[in-house]
Amino acid sequence: METTAPVGLRDKKRAETRARLERAAVELVLQGGLAHATVDAISEAADVSSRTFFNYFDSKEDAILGIRDLEVTDESVAEHLAEYGAGSAAGPADGSGEPDIVESVVRLLFWVIGPSITTTELHASRMKVVKAHPELLSRHVTQMTRMADQLTTAIQTLLQASPAFANDSPESLAASADVLFAICSGGVRVAVREWITEGSATTRGLAATQNNLESRAIELVREVTKKIQ
Repeated sequence: METTAPVGLRDKKRAETRARLERAAVELVLQGGLAHATVDAISEAADVSSRTFFNYFDSKEDAILGIRDLEVTDESVAEHLAEYGAGSAAGPADGSGEPDIVESVVRLLFWVIGPSITTTELHASRMKVVKAHPELLSRHVTQMTRMADQLTTAIQTLLQASPAFANDSPESLAASADVLFAICSGGVRVAVREWITEGSATTRGLAATQNNLESRAIELVREVTKKIQ
């Protein structure tokens, strides 16, 4: 009789395989350059088949960056609201007690594009690779575009929790979500590009890096929207 491993064990093994692939991808780039890190080479270094590689990543670039597509569910958005909504440490600077929409959307986007494996050592190595090959960041743009429907639906949920949008029709909420997604994703891209250009990628811890990037993206969006009001 065939038996299957418990779900917890399967998940653990998948996480371990994914971690090996990510480490192998980054190490191969550092050793021999981006062209050296082929899917076959990454798979061999991680001791898996190329077929297995594609169970985890769509491309070698995604493995290098640690990109994974999350399922943005109502539950995950609710958790996001609870963490960054009214009364949180990341709440609005004006003391209004209401969730700040720009902050919520930017943090949602960073949560989605953040790498799955975030050990300090791998993070530092990955940032060296990104510094040398900033063109890799286009994969994050591709990811956000691929997940646009999920993300705009999540943003609509964020808007529904805001009194400013409470009386909007579903059509108006959908339009506002599309606009916010475009503006905030642009802020995220610029903040990451500046960070790489400044050369600060390896000098800060994981939490500080994430917080600084989020703050800069929020600042960029606010600066532009304030000027065009």
